[in-house]
Amino acid sequence: MKIIVISPFPPYPPDSGGRIRQWEMIKCLSKKHDLTLAFFINKGDEKILDGAFEGICSKVNMITHAGDTTPAGPQALPWPMRAYGVEPMRNLLTELAADKYDLLITEFIFMAQHRTLFNIPAILHEHNIESSIFKQYSKIPDVEKTEIYGIIKDAHFWKATWMMMRQYENKTWPSFDLRITVSKLDQIEMDSRCPDDKTIVAENGVDTNKFRLFPVNRSKKIMFVGTMNYYPNIDGALFMVQSIMPHIWRFDSDIRLCIVGRNMPKQIRDLGADPRIEIIMDAPDIREVAAECCVSVVPLRFGGGTRIKILEAFGLGLPVVSTAKGCEGLAGENGRHLFISDNPEEFAAAVVKVANDHELSNKLRQNGRKLVEDQYNWQKIFEAAEERMLKLVK
Repeated sequence: MKIIVISPFPPYPPDSGGRIRQWEMIKCLSKKHDLTLAFFINKGDEKILDGAFEGICSKVNMITHAGDTTPAGPQALPWPMRAYGVEPMRNLLTELAADKYDLLITEFIFMAQHRTLFNIPAILHEHNIESSIFKQYSKIPDVEKTEIYGIIKDAHFWKATWMMMRQYENKTWPSFDLRITVSKLDQIEMDSRCPDDKTIVAENGVDTNKFRLFPVNRSKKIMFVGTMNYYPNIDGALFMVQSIMPHIWRFDSDIRLCIVGRNMPKQIRDLGADPRIEIIMDAPDIREVAAECCVSVVPLRFGGGTRIKILEAFGLGLPVVSTAKGCEGLAGENGRHLFISDNPEEFAAAVVKVANDHELSNKLRQNGRKLVEDQYNWQKIFEAAEERMLKLVK
């Protein structure tokens, strides 16, 4: 097949959940199909992509992101959509649509507005249900004091955004011939609002060849990893430091926290003023950091989709302690593959127990690794999705 993939950001480098998932799908599809990519990129980031797609994609097209040089997009769209509907991207896609493609893959609802430019079967790849995330923001206590996406707004604003995005999703989803979600929970939500049997699940995964089982580590360092311009990760880091770490240090004063991420805002960087907290920005390889840690913590209270960071920790044999939201949608069982708690003191107790109980740590390590080998292998996941894609093209 000749496939065109359009995205709100580059799928490379694979250093965040959305990029990792796109990159793995592209690598899988490129083995049998001709791929063209079109995406937005931030000004100055072009050099990062030099040589990245050689031997994988036949054509790569990029538009400098609206936040840098281009004007806002159509005002009739919900505001989160407008930056991705700008004229330069529409002109590019109109030109590309004149080529004879067999299939369109649209990454995220933000690019769905361009579906009408292509008179071919189309797939919507939904990494999250975006309206549900805005709904969560609308219910944050004192949200009017909280910066999200670089703005500070009250609950009414976030509720209005949630409702507008929900309406847009309801209107847009039926226009796609196939929709791919990352979890059964997201599929249930989508099917309840768009009951046409065109939604399938392709779960998140891990490259089990790249993420190999580490040797046992007996350190007292724990790790939280996340892209730090994404509010759920910012909140998770602050929740970890302010509400959970005091309990951890009360139980075991030797434990240290390492926060790893990209696009680190000042409020997160400043946490490193505490000598017990290490801040690592833009780590070239997360595996090098993980090799020095004994537990991966996922203290998330907001978000959607499923957490690749947990699956990668499982792949490395790094025990995980998570909130229920942090591991939502994954098959891991509490006490068998990881520990799950929303209570700060109980979360802290679980971290300390895993860090100090080597027999328990080893059990979690072995069970987590087996789970990703059996159920969360990227190649198997996207090969199954590819079979459904092929049925769209006659």
